[in-house]
Amino acid sequence: MVKISVLLENNSINKQYKTQHGLSVLINTNDKNILLDVGPDNKFIENARKMNIDISKIDYLFLSHNHNDHTGGINKFFKLNDSALIYLMDDVNNKYYGKLYFLNIPIGIKIRKVNHSKIVQLNSDQNIDNKIYFLKNTVCEYTKPTFNKYLFKKDKNKLILDDFEHEGILVIEDENELIVLNSCSHNGMLNIIKTVNTKIPNKKIRCYIGGLHLCNPGTKYHESDENLDKLIDKINKMDIIIYTGHCTGKYAINYMREKLGEKIKEINTGMILNV
Repeated sequence: MVKISVLLENNSINKQYKTQHGLSVLINTNDKNILLDVGPDNKFIENARKMNIDISKIDYLFLSHNHNDHTGGINKFFKLNDSALIYLMDDVNNKYYGKLYFLNIPIGIKIRKVNHSKIVQLNSDQNIDNKIYFLKNTVCEYTKPTFNKYLFKKDKNKLILDDFEHEGILVIEDENELIVLNSCSHNGMLNIIKTVNTKIPNKKIRCYIGGLHLCNPGTKYHESDENLDKLIDKINKMDIIIYTGHCTGKYAINYMREKLGEKIKEINTGMILNV
């Protein structure tokens, strides 16, 4: 059993917790405290205090990808914790943009240069303690989320569509089963699951935790019912529980829950899960 504490999400279980578009979750295993993402600002820290969670005790911080709704609190994290190992499947100097109508808005990490060296910048899979994996997606068999079309990266002073090679997959092994976490699933949940099955074979995926990027945060448009039904059909054939929120969007969560029942559960700030 692994304990998951939701430190920040778009919504909350009650008004005492602060919310914002972003995600930050704490994973407690038998011997490690693991943080996935730090949200867009310092709110994850305020919520952690209310949940009696000490940020200074975190052993590992994994930044799922180089977008500011998942990395914005990094400079504050450094002030509270100077011992955690911090991983990013990217170079902190890379630039990313989101298109909102006719505007290209910078959405990459904002980190002080003095802190650059504190982040382990990866471009390949990392296996930690044989129980924690940070993997690069290598499967593109299934369609990726529609709203990736509004997300770009800078390449030689030109903006090109983001291929999301910088999105890492966090996997925790517990009792010979796997817990998969991916904050936005820009590479598509089905591709991510197949990547994990390929790289860590013969182990059951117990659950999948994170946003599924089925909603555009700027316009609130959601994936079509047709696309949602295709995803639902695949999930129905899996023995897996999905805990989701953030960029999945309320419409998609409610639509999928009608057809998947207890196989899909919504996460909110302040929630504690035992998975």
